[in-house]
Amino acid sequence: MRNLKAPPVACLVVAGVAMAAVLGGASSVLAGEPTWLELDRTQPAAATETADPSSGFTLVQDESGETIETRDTIETTETIEESSFPISFGLSYYLYSDYIFRFVNFSEYPGEGREKLNHQFSTDVGFDLGDFGSLSFTAWFEWYAAQKKLDPVDGGQNAQEIDYTIAWSYDVEPIATTLSIGLTWYTFPNAKAANTFEYFVGLEHNDAWMWKWLLPENEDGVLNPTFFLAHDVDEIGGVWMEFGISHTFDIVENFTLTPGTLVAIDGGYNRDDTFRFAGAQVSLIAEYDIGALMQLPPWAGSLTLTGELYFNDAWGNAEDDRTIQDEFWGGMSVNWAWGG
Repeated sequence: MRNLKAPPVACLVVAGVAMAAVLGGASSVLAGEPTWLELDRTQPAAATETADPSSGFTLVQDESGETIETRDTIETTETIEESSFPISFGLSYYLYSDYIFRFVNFSEYPGEGREKLNHQFSTDVGFDLGDFGSLSFTAWFEWYAAQKKLDPVDGGQNAQEIDYTIAWSYDVEPIATTLSIGLTWYTFPNAKAANTFEYFVGLEHNDAWMWKWLLPENEDGVLNPTFFLAHDVDEIGGVWMEFGISHTFDIVENFTLTPGTLVAIDGGYNRDDTFRFAGAQVSLIAEYDIGALMQLPPWAGSLTLTGELYFNDAWGNAEDDRTIQDEFWGGMSVNWAWGG
């Protein structure tokens, strides 16, 4: 029988050669030289790439002319812009110590004897017109509990006044000013002969630009100057103007405090053919975001509670003829807004 065992010497020689090869390869790796394993591997030829971004593939062509198609990994970022709802709604309820409109107190009569609260309520709807500004419609109601008692002739109901206003507003960005133009219809259920209407113009200016030397990073107004002009073209026929400034301070989270002041000019509004300074008003308005406190979801809108305090300082002959008078007054309001 044939002996299949290798001679001992031959086995030792083969083992020695294999060990030398392994040790030699290891030393080559340590030295950074290509090993016999690497040399034995087939190396790809230098290739050129042609990318087509629209296809999602890259064509790779080696020196032999063979074309290989590989898939690219394309990272895309999708940007979703939240578009606001173009229609907004608002409801407000006011409770005041007096009903004072343009420095005249309409809730105090001779013999009233004591203060009685005045209730006011407003509803409004707004339409965002995009590049063409915004349009709004407001209905305002005033209710006075002592109306029947104090005015038995015309006091047929406690709703003393109902007003309707339509207004258009536009941001004039080059001069950082918001322009408002509108019409208001005043109706008096107990004295329909006094019904009248007026047009008005309002300006609100962001004066941050003039304070850049002091507050270079600030984008909000500092004094926020405003101008308002109303011209009654029916029953009264006069002009009323106001120049005001104010600033809102963030006191704590969700709570702001806004002091302000304005000067009023009476152009035949309360007295025929008389142009005069009517007086000045100082105000302090505190607002708290109770919607945030209640953790209302965004779809429920915003809910705020406001406290208001005013002092009217009558000037000159407007005070002398007792058209207006010095007085403190104020109240509070609850406001809900949705959309926009």
